[in-house]
Amino acid sequence: MSADALAALLSRAEAGAWAGPDPYDGLASGFARTIIPLGKLPRFAFSQIVLRVPLARTLAQPPPTVNAKGLALFLGAAVRGRHLLGDERARSLCESLRSQIDRLGMRAGQGVGWGYPFPWQSRSFWAPAGTPNAVVTATVGWHLLDMADVFGDERARALGHSAADYLAHELNVSRLEGGAAISYTGSDHTRVVNISALAARLLARVANVSPARGLGALAEQLVQFTLHQQLADGSWPYAADPGGGWEDSFHTGYVLEALIYVRENGIQIPDDALTRGFAAYARFFDADGGARLYASPASIFDAHSAAQGIVTYAALHASSARSIPAWKGAREMALRIASWGRESLWLPSSGHFAYRIRGGRRDEREFTRWVQAWMALAMATAGQLETSSVVPSEPVSAVGVA
Repeated sequence: MSADALAALLSRAEAGAWAGPDPYDGLASGFARTIIPLGKLPRFAFSQIVLRVPLARTLAQPPPTVNAKGLALFLGAAVRGRHLLGDERARSLCESLRSQIDRLGMRAGQGVGWGYPFPWQSRSFWAPAGTPNAVVTATVGWHLLDMADVFGDERARALGHSAADYLAHELNVSRLEGGAAISYTGSDHTRVVNISALAARLLARVANVSPARGLGALAEQLVQFTLHQQLADGSWPYAADPGGGWEDSFHTGYVLEALIYVRENGIQIPDDALTRGFAAYARFFDADGGARLYASPASIFDAHSAAQGIVTYAALHASSARSIPAWKGAREMALRIASWGRESLWLPSSGHFAYRIRGGRRDEREFTRWVQAWMALAMATAGQLETSSVVPSEPVSAVGVA
C-alpha cells in the first residue's frame, strides 16, 4: 500500500540527510568548471548530455545536493501523511525539514526566495547555484503553509508569507492583454505558464488570510494570463515565448492543480476551462493508470508525471468543482495511477521509485527531488484516499483530502 512506500521513502531520504542526485545537476560536476565559462550553448549541451546519457552522468559524477524544493515536497508528504506516519513522527519530520528550509532561504528585498543548489542553464537564461526562482519559492511557500495550518508552526507561516512577498515583488512582471506573467528568476523575462499558475496559487492563498499585503490583484492577473494561454483543445503550451509551444504531462498537471486551488480561494475559474483542461490531461494516462510524459501511446512512462497525476486528480476530488465531468472519477483515477506506479516503478529492494520506462526497459536511477520527493507527496496523497472513501463535505483544504 501507499503508506509503506511513503514510510520507506521518508526513511531513506532522512538517512541520506535529504541529499541526492538530480537530473539537472550536471553543471555541479567538477568537469563543468571548464564548461561554464564557455557560455550558454556549451553549458546547455553539457547539462543535457549528463541528463540524457547514463554513462555521461557516471563519468561526470555530480555531487549529491540538498534541494529546497525536494525538502518542501518531503515536508508536504509528512503533513499529508501524518495519519499514516503518526502525529509524533510527522511533526518531528516537519520541524526538521522546516529548519533546513529556513537555513536555505535567501532574503531578497521584501521577501525570502529559494533556488536550486546547483548552477543551471535553461534555453533562455543562466542561473548560478542558489539563485532564487519562482517555482521553488512557490512550492516551498505552499508546503510551509500546509505545515503551519496543521501544526500551528508560526515560523513556517511567516516563511510562507515571505515566499509570497518574494513572488510579488522580486520577479519581473510582463503585462499582457490576457493578464500578467511573472518571470522564472529576477534576471529574466520569461513567460512560463505553469510558473504564473503556481505563483497565483500561493498568492491567492496568502491574500485570503492577509489581504493587507495586496497580493490578490496580482494573483488574479496571473490567473487571467494562464487562462488566456489555454488552447482550444484544452491544453496549455509550456510558455508564451518563442519555442515554448510544446506540452507535457506534469506541467499540465501543475497548471490544473493550481487552478483548482485558486478557485477554492475565491478567484473565478470558468467550469469550461477546467472541463477542457482535464479532458486534455487525460490523454497522458493509459487505462491502467500508466503515466506518460507526452500525449502519445509511444511516449515514455514517467515517475514525475505519475506523481503529479495523483496529486492533481486528488485535488480535483477534494474540491468543490463537482460540475466538472472529471470530478466524478477523480478519486479512482488518482488511485489507479498510484497502483500503476507501485507495480511498475517501485523498487522494494532499494526502497525507491524508478525514473522512467522507455521501450519496456526501466531506468532505475534514483533522483531525490525529481522522483523520490514527488512520489513521497503522491504516496501520502494516495494513502489519504485509500483510508477514506468519503467525499469531503468542505472545500479543498491546503493539505488536500482530509
